[in-house]
Amino acid sequence: MKHKVYFKVHSLVQWYDIIHEAKSWFGKDWRAQRGVRKKFDLMHWQLRPHRILHKQQLITWFLVPDPSFKTWVELKYTKTLNRKNK
Repeated sequence: MKHKVYFKVHSLVQWYDIIHEAKSWFGKDWRAQRGVRKKFDLMHWQLRPHRILHKQQLITWFLVPDPSFKTWVELKYTKTLNRKNK
């Protein structure tokens, strides 16, 4: 049984990092939302110059066999972001 988990993704780099994690956890036994790169490209062109680019985020989903994957990825990115802010 697959579980649909959602993430707020802030950049394509973060998106590909999550994909890399999914590959290392599950091999080929997972799926992800399609067209995320295109959506980020469209967001970039639709933003006005006065808007701050780092606030853009996209809610995406993954279908994975183990729901604890979501917790692991969120904890990993929270720890990484906290280190960068210090």
